[in-house]
Amino acid sequence: MPRIYLDGDPIESQPEDTVAAALLRGGVTTFTRSIKYHRPRGPFCFAGSCGQCLMRIDGVPSLPACRVKAADGMRCERQNGPLGVENDLFRAADFLFPEGLDHHHLLVRSRLLGRVALEVARRLAGLGELPDAIATPAAGDLRKVKLAIVGAGPAGLSAARAATAGALLIEREARVGGAPLLFGDSIDPDAGRAEVLLQAECVGLYANDTSLPGNALLAVRYRDRLCAVLAERVIVATGGVSQPLPFPGVDRPGVYAARGLLALSARVGVKLAVVGETDEAQRCAAALSRRGYEIAMVPGVPRRALGNPVKAVDTASGERIRCDAVAIALLPAPLHELASSVGAQARFDGGGFPVETDADGRTSVPWLFAAGTAARKDAARSGAAAGSAACR
Repeated sequence: MPRIYLDGDPIESQPEDTVAAALLRGGVTTFTRSIKYHRPRGPFCFAGSCGQCLMRIDGVPSLPACRVKAADGMRCERQNGPLGVENDLFRAADFLFPEGLDHHHLLVRSRLLGRVALEVARRLAGLGELPDAIATPAAGDLRKVKLAIVGAGPAGLSAARAATAGALLIEREARVGGAPLLFGDSIDPDAGRAEVLLQAECVGLYANDTSLPGNALLAVRYRDRLCAVLAERVIVATGGVSQPLPFPGVDRPGVYAARGLLALSARVGVKLAVVGETDEAQRCAAALSRRGYEIAMVPGVPRRALGNPVKAVDTASGERIRCDAVAIALLPAPLHELASSVGAQARFDGGGFPVETDADGRTSVPWLFAAGTAARKDAARSGAAAGSAACR
């Protein structure tokens, strides 16, 4: 079995494990410390979005441990704990500043002391040192397509099937299907005439320079390359990301996104306390139960979570529920950032910022469309409408 090393100590892993899964399987729950108060932090979303599992891996800082596949001999180091992550003395900031620490105004009455305080804050709040070596990225390809579809979940697949012209379907996972696969739902993997690019992540979307053909430029990280895609039209079907429910203790190790646990190869104990909205919580609880977890449903918003890692939850009614971990089950927040980066309108709807579209999926940017969770619309219908409209 692959063996990785955490701060010099060996950790056994399974072939399908990410670094995060291997560490959780080995009983490690504190992956880093919060920047300001140096409180313990562990992974939450398992999708590379929350930033709570960033580690230095094989000399490269701030990599999401939940997205890096464990490999034999891999060296992993925890960051932002200069005196040791497990027993970081800087966590005393909680006790030294019980009313809160406003580091922007710390010692500012003296210009000299203010500069000293700023430098100290910078050093304590860093996310790792520079890489051991500067890697030169391999030269990527330049592709020209009529339609680029970002995301191969239900909406992206529907868009690809509806496209009348050849399309490029970009998916960061190793298979198409998206969120339904977490729940064991069946999904039609047919992408029509679209070319499917798996394990490819769109990391940037730009309005293209008029000196080049196409309306959009996509930066796509594909394996060890950074590729450029010029497209006349783009459909953003990026889905959503798990979000926490605010209550005291929700940011402690041992509190995880329910959908993240469904995607995790490792188990985090036997009993889960499931917190969240009714329909999503029930759906996630049923799927987690099929994974072998014992489920305890927590009504409403908890008063607090206790332990490090969390081992109990106090309910609003005063009941204490013992557990091995907490699973937060809220509807995913739309991943709007790619669309917003080029000027598409996105407005807060109480649970996130869905991209605003018309009935055909058009956004406020003429060449850009959005479908599915990213636009808070039905995946199949909105995907088909966007795919058809983008090819007119």
